Amino acid sequence: LILLIVVENVETQKKPSINNSTNLLTQSLASQCGFSMKIDQLGNAMIFASLQNCFAENVKRPSDAGFTIKALVFFTPEERIMKVKEAQRRGYGISNTPTRLVLRAPLSSPETYIQTVAGLPMKVLKTSTIFENKWLATQIDAAAACPVMEGSVSFTPHSISWFLPRRIDPLISSGQFKLLEVHMGVDGQRLDVAKMAARRYSMSVNDLYIITEIPIGAVGGHFKSRVQDGQYFTAYTIEPMLELFWSEDSKKDTRYKVLLPITTPFLPQPPRVIDMPPSVSGGCDYQNFYILVKYGTPGFNFKTLVGKRMLTPNLAQQYNFMDNGTHFSVTVPFLALDVEIEAVEKSSIRSRLDVSLRSPDTLDNIDTFAVACDFFSTLTECFPNGTITTLAVKLESVPSLQLSQLTLRDPSCGPSYSDDRYAYFVFTGNSCGTTRTFLPTMMLYENEIFLPAPAMESNSKTEEFKVACYFDLHTNRAVAFNNRPRRSKPFAENGIEELHVKMRLALDDSYSTFYRADYIAKYLQQPLYFEVELTTSGNSVSLELVDCWATLEDDRTSLPKWDLIINGCANPRNPHKVIFHPVFPDTRVQHPSNFKRFEIPMFAFTKDENNLSRQVFVHCDVVVCDATNPVGRACNVTCSDQDAEMKGRRSLNLTSPLHTKVFHLLLRQGME
Repeated sequence: LILLIVVENVETQKKPSINNSTNLLTQSLASQCGFSMKIDQLGNAMIFASLQNCFAENVKRPSDAGFTIKALVFFTPEERIMKVKEAQRRGYGISNTPTRLVLRAPLSSPETYIQTVAGLPMKVLKTSTIFENKWLATQIDAAAACPVMEGSVSFTPHSISWFLPRRIDPLISSGQFKLLEVHMGVDGQRLDVAKMAARRYSMSVNDLYIITEIPIGAVGGHFKSRVQDGQYFTAYTIEPMLELFWSEDSKKDTRYKVLLPITTPFLPQPPRVIDMPPSVSGGCDYQNFYILVKYGTPGFNFKTLVGKRMLTPNLAQQYNFMDNGTHFSVTVPFLALDVEIEAVEKSSIRSRLDVSLRSPDTLDNIDTFAVACDFFSTLTECFPNGTITTLAVKLESVPSLQLSQLTLRDPSCGPSYSDDRYAYFVFTGNSCGTTRTFLPTMMLYENEIFLPAPAMESNSKTEEFKVACYFDLHTNRAVAFNNRPRRSKPFAENGIEELHVKMRLALDDSYSTFYRADYIAKYLQQPLYFEVELTTSGNSVSLELVDCWATLEDDRTSLPKWDLIINGCANPRNPHKVIFHPVFPDTRVQHPSNFKRFEIPMFAFTKDENNLSRQVFVHCDVVVCDATNPVGRACNVTCSDQDAEMKGRRSLNLTSPLHTKVFHLLLRQGME
């Protein structure tokens, strides 16, 4: 360790010595020339060198006006005079330029002494340097003061306290003292307020002291351990820094910097067994990814990323988060937003889910995991009436693809629905450029999905993938009939048939998992995913929403009333817009026309805003329509908003009045 005294801090340019000689850097030479070395917690050697060291010289050396150093006077506190060569033999480093004097001394030199400052011990070095030329002589007084750890630092089992005098008397020559700035750092690097708070450092200033508090184990230091007499001990080492800037008599400014290596005593510790850190594993089935995270050592803090999103409480609820104290698990549908789609085959989608565990302090990955699976999915469906549906998905390899720009062979045939991940097409075998080919036993209908090329190549298109449907040419159907003359005209009788409809609330917009409780607790603005299903019908009929509204009472006619859907369309006056979700066929949905899905954010009635624990009842009126005979206002709705448009359907040809059914879903509001 060295003392560095700098008078009049003016920058100089230095360059390495040009000779190729090698000098053994002894402890004495290191002190004299401004070199130091320390070992970090990983065993790496760090070497520090002063710009004013013995082996560097000024690029340009101004004239020194003939002044040379003749002698040095040390105050111990008695005066002791030394010639320059004698001082250098004793390990002192002395150099000067016309604007700078540098004096270095080992902390253990005999000319240093202990002085009590504000009740704290400090090691002090005071000197006068005498300069002479032919006719004149002058002297420069300089002093340095360094705190001593014994007496300035105190320890508790959990923290370190360092006291530094606010007014360092050996360095102050007048009574007009004003402290202007105080800064804290570690390992010679100044820290701002945010970084200090993140590391839980604190610094305070009172009339006598500048007090620094550092938690034992904080970032910036390191532990050292040893075993002695069968007992485990640990010590914590850190090198805090303080920078002070003060003025005297409004004329003289002093900037003071001190680095104090602090090591706590070795304290006995109970042995701790540290496992491998938290880890993540998982797998998948026919429609979900299953992720299992093991906590590892108790108290090991980490953050979990699912895909590219942090696993927040809201996201965890959507993914059916479960925790048993040592592990937690989530279930992620294979078409969820956080899943990447790698490839699409004729009857499957290859999806991948990435999960990473990160340190909350450094954001470094503690563990990473990825699982990819092939999920069965019918991307193209062919219906007997000639209707063809197909689903296009965005691949991870083409993140910039705009699915809304996809078209069939006929450029006017775009997707019936599209978002950032999917595009859904509905067309018939005699439209949108679909071709028909006769095969020996089948008819083949084909089309293609294209993405238009850039405008500069507007005449060319890039092929994405083909859509194909096969219809059997040799399917025979037996039809029974007789030719007996009709004795009376046909007539229709009134009849009653029970149609089963249910309304459920899904966990997320994949509509693969549903709540089973009688009521659901939700926060304001959390999305609610509703599904209405006609459970006892087929492809020939469709379920249509007429009106949906919310009340505070179980009675559907009670007031106040909040309209969500009016005449099949989203209420335009609703500040929280209803979002309709398309229904695609999958293993659960055999007839998409029998389903309706919509999303609304959780809300509160204005009159009830001070009591957000009230229940909210959601009601819907629905009609069942004949999909082959679309007439009637309720079955043929066109909305002004394209996103909220409801597809037209014709009502059932019944001679009795069409009955509607009301469904209630009870939600309980909450507030964060």
